[in-house]
Amino acid sequence: MHAYKLLPLLSLFAFCTTAKYTNAPLPAEQYNATADPAPVPSTLSIPVSISVDEILRSLNTRLNGKALFEDYSYDDNGHDGLMMNAWKSQDINLFFAGNTVKYRVPLKLWMKKELVFGAAAEAEGELALNFKTTFNINPDWSLSTQTEVEYHEWISRPILKTGIGDISVETIANIVLNRSKKTLSKTLDQYVSQQINLRPYVQEAWEAIQQPVLIDEAYRMWSKTTPLSIGLTPLTTYNDALQTKIAVECLNDVSFGEKPTFRENSFLPNLTLLTEAPDDFQMRFATDVPFAEAERLAKNIMIGQVFESGKKKVKVEDLALWGNNDKVVVNTTLSGSFNGHIYFIGRPEFNPAKNQIEVKDLDFHVDTRKFLLRSASWIFQGTIKKKMAASMTFPLAQNIAEVKNAVQQTLSNYQIQPGITLYGALDSVAVQDTRVTPTGIRVNLFSTGKVNVDVKGL
Repeated sequence: MHAYKLLPLLSLFAFCTTAKYTNAPLPAEQYNATADPAPVPSTLSIPVSISVDEILRSLNTRLNGKALFEDYSYDDNGHDGLMMNAWKSQDINLFFAGNTVKYRVPLKLWMKKELVFGAAAEAEGELALNFKTTFNINPDWSLSTQTEVEYHEWISRPILKTGIGDISVETIANIVLNRSKKTLSKTLDQYVSQQINLRPYVQEAWEAIQQPVLIDEAYRMWSKTTPLSIGLTPLTTYNDALQTKIAVECLNDVSFGEKPTFRENSFLPNLTLLTEAPDDFQMRFATDVPFAEAERLAKNIMIGQVFESGKKKVKVEDLALWGNNDKVVVNTTLSGSFNGHIYFIGRPEFNPAKNQIEVKDLDFHVDTRKFLLRSASWIFQGTIKKKMAASMTFPLAQNIAEVKNAVQQTLSNYQIQPGITLYGALDSVAVQDTRVTPTGIRVNLFSTGKVNVDVKGL
């Protein structure tokens, strides 16, 4: 056969080969760096109520058997010739007013008086010291106090028992106590600064809340919090309780799948002193619909679907998703009268009426449209575009419900540490907007609610 006679057959063979494996131009996978704005910090305002009765119980327990004043020298206090020890004899009473606390401390006294010719006599007495302490929380989380003794009152007056008779030492003891007020006040201030150090507890909480938390094991739902700053309102008193509000600024994320990676920020910022904090907390967080999950849902509907136009028909063999700036590309693999890849594109939006993400205005990509007009325009006549658009819906009602239920369960009775329990209620969870990210479709959520912290057994 002559070569010129083979040309029509070769041309037909070439056409069939091209038709079998032809693909529309591939849309680029790219993401708009400015599409996802800087995260908006959440404000978590936590009212804290500390029972004065609990403080008293703790204080009385800690001071049992502890000497508040010790003087074992006759030469101290200007050679007064008197030794004296003081320790708590009865429970302490407290009264708070703003950042000032007044308290009455009943003390048991032991005294030893130097007599003439090296002799000595001992006595015991009991009195109540009335203190006033002004306290402040410093920016570095240390607690500073300034204590002074306002006055004292004798409960049982001290009498020295000697071989030559009883000697009243009340006058001498009063002089010693007046001279020792500064020492007593300094001793109490040192005790408070040593025993009440806020920074280690705040540091521990600061680092602990950064750890990703598995909220729901079945859905592999994780919550991650990144704290930014922490503040405190002035302490006030109401109904026999100390009250303040802790305000934490933080970023929150909710994700599905593997445990999210994070880098712990161990640097605890200085305390911000606030004049006021909101009553309700406001939290903004995000949940992702990964492309792999979106593909799985779409494939359940589309794979195996057959679309006909006249005598021609195609079958959907596979599909894949990726981002193109603020839109989603649907790579669709077809077989049959057309073999190859075509591409749809649309913008994901949240439908609040149906609680689902929908890819709005899904249509053939512009390059695919031009390609099909030249080679397979009959595909436009079918229902593939309409069916594909219907498959691009990703319900979030269950996700949002799971987030709300999981957070509510955590807020119901969450023990931060022994004696410190968080209670709260989540009012609402709403979707703010949707974004396309390199890993999927991100849904930004907004929630409101109330929380309270109950402190016992300090």
